[in-house]
Order: sequence, then structure tokens, then C-alpha cells
Amino acid sequence: MNARRLVLLAAFPALLGVACGGDSGDDEVQEAKDLMEEADITDLTGESDPVVDARDNVFNDKYIEVEVGTTVTFDNTGENVHNVLPVEEGAFEPIEASEFDPGDIGTVTFDEVGDFPYYCSLHGTKTKGMVGGVRVVE
Repeated sequence: MNARRLVLLAAFPALLGVACGGDSGDDEVQEAKDLMEEADITDLTGESDPVVDARDNVFNDKYIEVEVGTTVTFDNTGENVHNVLPVEEGAFEPIEASEFDPGDIGTVTFDEVGDFPYYCSLHGTKTKGMVGGVRVVE
């Protein structure tokens, strides 16, 4: 009987979260998109080979605008391993840490119009630290 109470008590926080209906993942996606709305976005439309540097603890240029169909190159110019993950799962193919050592490059082609915030999970969260975004326009 005590074991049942223990199981129920252990499950209570998870049940409470489901009952409240708050999905922090959706909140983080919206917060990351809000950050893009407020950011200074570097216009790289018309550039054939836009590059974002992944340095230690920062992306440069942090927020960029490109045209549909553009391939953005991420260049790890830092001294640490990084990754480039979409804030919204499935928004684009991530560049994993195992493929992004210092000196490595990774590319992402953006074929749809929209805002695509990203982050490095090794040096930040979806909304703080090493974050950035790509705005894709026609």
C-alpha cells in the first residue's frame, strides 16, 4: 500500500503538468520568434553564399535575412565544438555537434518562407545564450 502511494506521489507533478496544459516547448518557440521580431536582422538577400560564424558563445551574424532556396553556411571559427539546432523541431535539418568541430562547416538550405530561429545547445538554450535566426523571404 505504501508503494502505491509513493508511485502516485512520484507521478503527481507530471499529472499536474498535463492537467494544466502548458507546453513549455511551444512557449520557447514563440519566445524565440519574438526575439527575432525585436532583433536587428542583417539583410543578406542577393548574396549567393551567406555565412554565419559560430564562434565561442556567439553566432555572427546572429540574425540574417535570405531569399527562398538559399543555402546558409555555418562556419565553426571558434575553439569549441558547437551545433546548430532548430528551435522548432523539424524546421530544418540540424547540424549536430559530432559534425561541427572547430574548423568544420555545415550547411542548411532554406526552401520555405518564414522565421527559423536556431541555437547551440552546448552554449545556450532555445532563447538564451548562443542563439540566432534566419528569416527567409521571397
